Amino acid sequence: MGAFVFLFLYLFRPFYISLFVGLELEYTAFIGIITFLAVLFVLTIPPLLFKDYFNEDNWTIGRNLFLIKIGLFINGSSLWYLGNLYRSYYGFGSIGYFRYLFFVYLLGTFPVILFTFFNERNVRDKRKKRAEKINTLKKYQVKEEKIVTEESIIIYSENKKENISFKIQDLVYVTSQGNYASFFLLTEYKKDLKEIILRITLTKINEILESYNNVIRCHRSYIVNTYFINSISGNARGYFLKSNKILIEIPVSRNFKKEELEKLIH
Repeated sequence: MGAFVFLFLYLFRPFYISLFVGLELEYTAFIGIITFLAVLFVLTIPPLLFKDYFNEDNWTIGRNLFLIKIGLFINGSSLWYLGNLYRSYYGFGSIGYFRYLFFVYLLGTFPVILFTFFNERNVRDKRKKRAEKINTLKKYQVKEEKIVTEESIIIYSENKKENISFKIQDLVYVTSQGNYASFFLLTEYKKDLKEIILRITLTKINEILESYNNVIRCHRSYIVNTYFINSISGNARGYFLKSNKILIEIPVSRNFKKEELEKLIH
């Protein structure tokens, strides 16, 4: 971004830069460096201070565009203040704050949005190819036999007044709904799913089922039985699990490594 701003301003010299006779290179390089530092600040400090807001599972194009606007504002304000100090040192007149911000947004919006577009496409293609590779790898691997047991698992609600009982081979997935969890189990005929709601956290359920290797918490809101997962897909927003038993695509947390992604498909 800093390099783009420097090259654009030096080559085309808009916004009165042509008045800086003999100082064009120095002045435009100065603006490029300040732009670099401002963008570096926006991309590193806010994510450290506001971790929940910048959580990748919640990240959207809207938040990305909002960050761009804030970044341009911080960059424009920094450039205006430091630029005026620079101009005053060499005896040039200052530029009004809002006029300068207008110049910054005019110059910066297009390349930043263009960069965002190509970055989104690059991330999408990368995840798509990785998902296809995992699907192909799993297709030719020998599948383990499904564990069938008559033992029933009993999970109690937070207040211990209610419970749910099921066999692990009948559990397809679990999702959270606020303080409640929805268990999706195979029906008696093994074709459809039934939903049972219990007041309990997903963290507690995960602790109870952690001894079953095929039951994995793939997302902060989902626990899946990998025996029912057929494939994985990927796009700019992340990875998604697909199953013949489930109508929806189940999201995968972005902190899953490649090796962990492979374990999500049986």
